[in-house]
Amino acid sequence: MSIIVPGLGLLAVMTVCWRLGVALHRRAGAGGETGGESYVLSGAFGLLALLMAFAFSLAIGRYETRRLLVVEEANAIGTMATRLALLEDAQRQPLKASLARYAAERAAVGKNAEDDAWQAAHEASSAACARFGDDLFALLRSVPPDTRGPVLVQAYNAMCDITTARHAARSARLPTEVLGLLALYCCACTALLGFTTGRADRRSAVSSVLFFSLLAAAYATILDLDSPRSGAIIVPQEELDKVAQGLG
Repeated sequence: MSIIVPGLGLLAVMTVCWRLGVALHRRAGAGGETGGESYVLSGAFGLLALLMAFAFSLAIGRYETRRLLVVEEANAIGTMATRLALLEDAQRQPLKASLARYAAERAAVGKNAEDDAWQAAHEASSAACARFGDDLFALLRSVPPDTRGPVLVQAYNAMCDITTARHAARSARLPTEVLGLLALYCCACTALLGFTTGRADRRSAVSSVLFFSLLAAAYATILDLDSPRSGAIIVPQEELDKVAQGLG
């Protein structure tokens, strides 16, 4: 719903700008579309297509980065669980239980749509990761040094690094200035379309509104891709869920 509202709002504003352009065309007493005006209109919409493609590329790139980080975190937790098998059973069980709790919390973190709830869940999972690390290092200090220590520490560091990377990727959004410029340019192009053609008959109105709807849908899709959990296109968490269930 939060993504639909900006799309409908942009559609309404573009329609008003188009009607305003038609009114200005009639007030200026201009004739039909000329060759020069056609070039201007084509250039304006060509630049709009370039801006839209640029924004799409940024949004899809950020979405793909978040998706890959979920897979990497699931792999990192799975690797940590596998390397715990190097320990004796009595040493491994407490750490495995602690890792299972951490995995369950990390699986729940990415499902929070609200930023405040997500931040709180992230901090709670970070505390769980720190407790697991304290238990791991306490165990390693209590046993004679051997080759298992570096292997376990490396897996733990990788797990923590992925957590930080996911937090940064979730916080990264498209600049507001880019989205604002894109919306402004959509409105400017629709106003130019109305002023250049000066046609407001039923056929022109229907075709124009359909075109504006496509522009608004593309803009809403960009916003949706830029919202990790609040839109229709969300970053899947299945891999982390499978790891958490396996440890549990």
